[in-house]
Amino acid sequence: MNSKILVIDDEPILRQVLQYYLEDIDFEVITAGDGLQGIEIAKKERPDVVLTDLRMPGADGLEVLAAVREMDDEIPIIVISGANRLNDAVQALRLGAWDYLIKPIQDLGLLEYSINKVLEKSTLLKENRRYKKHLEELVKERTQELELRNKQLDISRRQIIGILSQAAEYRDFETGNHFLRVSEYAACLARGLGWNEKRINLIKLASPVHDIGKIGILDNILLKEGKLTNPEWHEMQNHCQYGHEILSENRFIDSFMKNDEIDRKVFDENSEVLIETAANIALNHHEKWDGSGYPLGIKGEAIPIEARITAIADVFDALSSTRPYKMAWSEEDCLKYLDEQRGKHFDPELINVFMDNLETIRTINKEHSAEE
Repeated sequence: MNSKILVIDDEPILRQVLQYYLEDIDFEVITAGDGLQGIEIAKKERPDVVLTDLRMPGADGLEVLAAVREMDDEIPIIVISGANRLNDAVQALRLGAWDYLIKPIQDLGLLEYSINKVLEKSTLLKENRRYKKHLEELVKERTQELELRNKQLDISRRQIIGILSQAAEYRDFETGNHFLRVSEYAACLARGLGWNEKRINLIKLASPVHDIGKIGILDNILLKEGKLTNPEWHEMQNHCQYGHEILSENRFIDSFMKNDEIDRKVFDENSEVLIETAANIALNHHEKWDGSGYPLGIKGEAIPIEARITAIADVFDALSSTRPYKMAWSEEDCLKYLDEQRGKHFDPELINVFMDNLETIRTINKEHSAEE
């Protein structure tokens, strides 16, 4: 079914030109001559995209924007602004517009590009919400099963860590293999430091949830294409605190404990340490050895060793992996970057351990990248 575009403009000629052009490229087009009429049509027709002028008699484009977002904030809105009205366009973007075009529209191909871009982004957002809803349903079903069988089930916080890893995967469009590789790289570094198997297993389980705090970041920031504004970047940085709060305050765990018959004693001492370790990693994995990181700006050995290890594992995997928005770096470039950041971003000793265990790192990368 063709996408439905609502064009709102008080200039009949421009409105007609836009309608003819969009219909020629297989969009279904409905039009309105003023903002009030456009709002009523939007309520009735539920268009896939709204294209609105900003300066109109009656209800202007900002009022249209507010009304449509109140009705359905998933409908992409593109605003049209005169060249001398760029401040209006900026205000519209701040209020939730997805894109803007400058009058007069000299190249209608730009209009087609803008519409296709917001439609693609809208589709991705809807798919992400479906994934999240599916995950919530799975968690709900699993919780109900646990409540029915609570007397026989030995509840473990390791199960909670697994669920949170899945939540992070769905939320951030990361692949499951990313979290698996980070886990294995972290274990490799821990083993290179001479840790015992119990402690190695601890970081192996805790490191995959380093970005769980992104659950608390709004979609329009987390999934934004292009550079974030300063306020958006500040909010993105808050995912470290959000992750720490989610884990340390047991928000997810409490949902498993509503039935009084479930004995909290099954959460043994080792599980308590696991959650504490995961919370510390979530809070500190963006801290830097020289103190230039966030959220606390701590440096050196004040950063928990588990977070220092996870930071290297996460950055190496991000650089060496292909993503929709970038190609994978070569191994040479990845290693050069890690070496350049020795003593700046990363713990120098851990970089040495990483280089000493490069063959194992390569094996992990090869074994867990085949399906991507």
